[in-house]
Amino acid sequence: MKPHPRNARIKGSALLPNRFIFGDALDASGLESCEYLVHTEAPAFVCRLIGNDDTDFDERDQDDFASAVLFDEDSGVTVYVCNPGFRLFDFTFQGDVPTASRLQAVCDEAMTVYMSLQDIYAERDAGFKLREMRIGPDKPLPPAERSEAIATLTDAARDASANPMSQLRLMAAVQQAMGSGDRAVFTEAQLALNKEREARNVLLNCARDSLAFPELVRPDGSILSFDLWALPFAFSRTQGGVWWHFPQLERIEPLLADALELPEKAILWVSPTLFTVEMLNEHACQDLVHLASVMDAGCDYAPFDPDAARATYEASSRAHDPQLVLCWIPFLVERGTLPLAQARRLARQALDAVMPEMAEAIGGDMPYGEAELFAPLPWWEALETAVHGWNRKRLGLTVALVASQEGGLDELEAIAEYAPDQHGYQVALKVRGKETISARTVWLMVPDLAPDRECAWQDLADCLREAGIPLSERLARLH
Repeated sequence: MKPHPRNARIKGSALLPNRFIFGDALDASGLESCEYLVHTEAPAFVCRLIGNDDTDFDERDQDDFASAVLFDEDSGVTVYVCNPGFRLFDFTFQGDVPTASRLQAVCDEAMTVYMSLQDIYAERDAGFKLREMRIGPDKPLPPAERSEAIATLTDAARDASANPMSQLRLMAAVQQAMGSGDRAVFTEAQLALNKEREARNVLLNCARDSLAFPELVRPDGSILSFDLWALPFAFSRTQGGVWWHFPQLERIEPLLADALELPEKAILWVSPTLFTVEMLNEHACQDLVHLASVMDAGCDYAPFDPDAARATYEASSRAHDPQLVLCWIPFLVERGTLPLAQARRLARQALDAVMPEMAEAIGGDMPYGEAELFAPLPWWEALETAVHGWNRKRLGLTVALVASQEGGLDELEAIAEYAPDQHGYQVALKVRGKETISARTVWLMVPDLAPDRECAWQDLADCLREAGIPLSERLARLH
């Protein structure tokens, strides 16, 4: 822009302002007790507006909208009233003064606009309008059909491992297996290939790519390609239960997109559904195959029936049950718009931008204590990085506490027992030669389509070796 010469003709916009402008005004005492209406077209006027008016006029008691233009003989001025209880008065006209019928027609339109505005304000103040919740299909197949589906999937994996040209067939089979609603099909297929490592790895990698790089075909035939990312989120709670759906997380979408410097028209959608370790392991991460299609339809994904889950959460919240929770906030990014190096460079900026809104969105539905939000990463990397950091932090704090009580690390030893219900290993720390357990902690496995127990054990052993603490395994006794 350039400075405007003092004697230049003032140029206005070709776009006319709205016919009706409503607003407050200030007088010498501050904010006036009434609003103002400005009508910008002929007949142009300004007047005052108040509600809760009970002036009597014909047809006031009818159910439909009714109005009247009245003349106050005492004050010598015209007023407009209507049965919703609004009153317009102190008219100041600019130009020709309209007839009573013309003024009434304009004021009727103004009241229609005003009441629509009040509805919009009320809806905005009430909070976000809840979107439709869609629950992923859960339809176990009959035994014969399940066996046939498992055989089809394992055959496709074998073909793809021997002939890369069969990869497209495998991708279609994987999508069908995971999206059908019977999660046992994929799980049983990858277990059936335990002795065929190459075919099993081809199957698992194809499935992981299907979740991490979803492809959507819209009804109009257009194809959208996305990358699935996540913000790992850890928090503490003094009550039992964990809630997972937070509609106001939509607010962080523009903040996150701006902080990560995405192109202006690039798509970024944040899932209002949080995924905990337990939720991911319960469904072996397969529910994520529905996430992109549900979000693209403008809906929210529900891993469980929302009403039943809410009742369970509220009942659990009545109990005093201190807990630490690790979960992930997934978000979809249009493919090719967010390089990993760029995300790493802007991670701190992104966390600072979204944390206040995110804390408000979650805190409004679920009370929690201390919280920590981790840098955004692609989905599988976000799972692995968060679990590894979480495990080391919990183990480190537990070891430090025991060491301070027992006089150091030199005499400590660790005994780990696999605990499927806790999705990892239960680690007990004690002093050598003593039977008393000094402390316990959990070492989580990374959630996956096929969680790697051996990898979790090796990671635990390496971590304790660095601390100089010997580790032994206790095999669980089955009764």
